[in-house]
Amino acid sequence: MQRFAGLKEALCNAFCGGLTLTDVPVGYAVNTTFRRDDGDSVGFYIVRDEKRAGLFRIEDDGTTVPSLEAAGVEFSTEARSEAFVTLLESHQVEFDEDEMLLHTMPLREEDLPAAAMRFVSLMLRMSDFLLLTRDKVASTFKEDAAHLIRERIGDRAVIAEGEAISPSLQDTIPDMVLRAPERRPVALFFGTSEKRVYEAILLQMQALYEANEDIAVVALLESDAILNRDLRRRASNRLEALPTFRGDEVEAIHRVTREVLGGELKSTVH
Repeated sequence: MQRFAGLKEALCNAFCGGLTLTDVPVGYAVNTTFRRDDGDSVGFYIVRDEKRAGLFRIEDDGTTVPSLEAAGVEFSTEARSEAFVTLLESHQVEFDEDEMLLHTMPLREEDLPAAAMRFVSLMLRMSDFLLLTRDKVASTFKEDAAHLIRERIGDRAVIAEGEAISPSLQDTIPDMVLRAPERRPVALFFGTSEKRVYEAILLQMQALYEANEDIAVVALLESDAILNRDLRRRASNRLEALPTFRGDEVEAIHRVTREVLGGELKSTVH
C-alpha cells in the first residue's frame, strides 16, 4: 500500500489533481478528469510486467481503436495509417494489432507519471481521427446535395456560393444563394451542425425584422440526428423549409427547388 500511495501522489502531481487510482489484479486502473469529445473521461491501466519485477506498462482498455473504426475511421488508408504511426511514435506508444491494445514499452515506476501524461495526450489526440472522418462525411453530404441541386435547377436559376444574399444581410453567409426570375431569392444552408441551423434562423430573423427583405431561408439537414427536438421545433417555425437529405434525397432536393422555381410563395415581410 505504501507503493500504491506513492504512485498515486506522483500521478496526481502530474495531472494536477482530480485523479482516481484503483488497485486491480493486473496493477492499477487510473481515471482522469480529462474528457474526450463524447464526454467520457480518459482512463488507462498501469499493468505490472509479469516477467520483470519493478517494471510496468501503460495500456488502454483495448476499445479505443476498434471504437474509432466502428465510427467510420479507416486506419488502413495510406494517409491515415501514416498519421496513426506518426502519432504513436511521437507519444512513445505502440499498437498491438492482435489484442487491439495501445501500450507503452515497459517502464520503471519513476518514469510512469511523465509517460502517463504522454499517454493521455495520445488518447485525446486519437479523437482527431474521428473529427476528420466527420468532416469528410459532412463534405460528402454538401457535395452530393449541391450536385443534385445544380442538376435539378439547371439554367432556370442563378446559383452563387459563399456570398451574402443581399448587401444589407452581410453578417451571415449561406452556403448557396439561388435566384430565379420573378421569385424570391433563396438562402440555402447545409445543416451539418446545430450551429449552422442557428445561423439560418438568424438570417431569416435579420431579413424579417431588420432588413425587411423578402427572402426564403432553407436549411437542408444531413440527417434527423443533427438537431435536438427543441431546435427542430424552432427551425421548423421560423425557416421556409427544413428537409432531411439522407434516406430521402430526391424529395429533399425537390423541397429545396420548389422554393426556388415554383409552388406557393409565402411572404415573410409584413
